[in-house]
Amino acid sequence: MAKKQEWEAERKALEAKKIKLEYDIYNLLQTEKIMIGSPAEVSDEGPAKKRRGRPANVGHFHEYVWPDHFFRIIFKPTFGRLMIPQAFVKWFGEIPSNIIVTTNTGCNWRMTTRREGNDPFIDQGWVAFAIAHQLKVGQFLTFKKVSSFEYSVVIFDHTCTEVVSR
Repeated sequence: MAKKQEWEAERKALEAKKIKLEYDIYNLLQTEKIMIGSPAEVSDEGPAKKRRGRPANVGHFHEYVWPDHFFRIIFKPTFGRLMIPQAFVKWFGEIPSNIIVTTNTGCNWRMTTRREGNDPFIDQGWVAFAIAHQLKVGQFLTFKKVSSFEYSVVIFDHTCTEVVSR
């Protein structure tokens, strides 16, 4: 019987602590004007710091509203050309006929693009790129649109590790 009374007293003490903690949190939220689920503004540090005279974008923010990346998996050992996804092209209209592809090592490759029907391809220059980088079946490449005529490419192997070619 005494044990039951001890547990009951301990439970009441914990309940009182919980109520006090909830009250303290409520007061903190009211006095600090912090809203749950939104980032707090910290003037001198962190991502909310002002940059160039304006507040930084904190939280779920998208600077661009269109895709600027696409990737291609190498399925066949033939590398005559590389198809650019239709969904990627629709955001930009036309892809220029001459593009520059920059690798993760800083090398620039000049390539041409062309269309066959509705399908856009990277054509001339692609074979030399594929041979120079020893592309293999199972590797995949990510392309990022840097400007209207420039793309950066990163090559990954079958273990999803970046390939650095020298």
